[in-house]
Amino acid sequence: MIRQSGAATPSVLFIQSWLQLGGAENLVIELALELAGRGHRVAIACTYVDDSFLDKDPARVRLLRPWRWISWLSRRSRLGFLLLGCPALIVVVLAHARAHDVINPHNFPSFWAAAIASILFQKPVVWHFNEPAPGPRIFLRVDRALVTRATSLTVLDERSKARVRKLFRRDAVVIHPGVDIAFWSQADDAPVPQLQDLRGRSILLAVGKLHRQKNQAVLVRALDMLKTEIRDLTLVLTGDGPERSRLEQLIQDRSLGDRVIFTGMLSSRALRALYRQALLVCFPALDQTWGLTPFEALCQRTVSLVSNQTGAAEVLGPLNIGLLAAPDPASFANEIRTAYQRRSELAEMASRGFDYVASHLSWQRFADEMLAVFANAHESASSGSKPATRAA
Repeated sequence: MIRQSGAATPSVLFIQSWLQLGGAENLVIELALELAGRGHRVAIACTYVDDSFLDKDPARVRLLRPWRWISWLSRRSRLGFLLLGCPALIVVVLAHARAHDVINPHNFPSFWAAAIASILFQKPVVWHFNEPAPGPRIFLRVDRALVTRATSLTVLDERSKARVRKLFRRDAVVIHPGVDIAFWSQADDAPVPQLQDLRGRSILLAVGKLHRQKNQAVLVRALDMLKTEIRDLTLVLTGDGPERSRLEQLIQDRSLGDRVIFTGMLSSRALRALYRQALLVCFPALDQTWGLTPFEALCQRTVSLVSNQTGAAEVLGPLNIGLLAAPDPASFANEIRTAYQRRSELAEMASRGFDYVASHLSWQRFADEMLAVFANAHESASSGSKPATRAA
């Protein structure tokens, strides 16, 4: 249970490995901007920033980075990030930690930097897990050794909470992330050149990095099962990634070249238009925490079909505002067929989903709940109390 605190407005140092296109990075930016707008002093420590990713003005948030050449190398080389970016990030955090009341680390190696700062300066740490995966065994051993430095742990869904409990024997606070409803619900279009000839077709849309864990191959195989039954069905894959060549080969092997379109990276406005045009947004990921895509789509009153291995399924299924399937071709094909045949039911589901997102998943609400955790951590540190180290 989160207890509201009457302590003074805490200043927060966020730590994120880098700021580029991605859900975890967007979460940090949105939270930092929301707190800054309320008068909190906030900063984000990172190795580098992709300015094209920042579609909102971060002027109220101080971005802390290492020397420019280290940022350049970290962005262009994973080895450079590990050998130089990680130590440099720790140095940046140590240089600025004393000026903030609470440290909020996110992806690796953020928590290590936060833990060192906590040991040296007695600063409270709220460790946020976007993807609480075990990772290399040596990394997990370090995490377990340092986890006692965290005053609180936060996660995005119950699936992640269970994993954190298993890995660290600590309970975590579940806080669902927000959606920029004002933006994603707008109706203006940005043209997508590859899709000019798709008006009137039934579009299956998949948004995200082309990666095995995102499991887009399931959609290609499901389309192959349905290609003669639903002749206007077309799969649109946005983004890019290491899986693209394998997907292209699979599409060629199944003779689906005229039924699958790769758009590459799209602007948010173009993606918003695609959400509105799609029959279904498909999210077949394997072992995925939360996932913002289905909730962004609901802002355009489009229903998503999601893997039952995702955190989003915990909300979409019980509230009947989305479709669920096992992440295999036959299960996805069956749900796609049902959705195609029952479009009026999809419209009713989408309307309920829009109402849920509007009332429960704003960034303002996410900031309220995170701020309560920050304030409690700050108050606990000021009073000298220590966090529990075991799960209940």
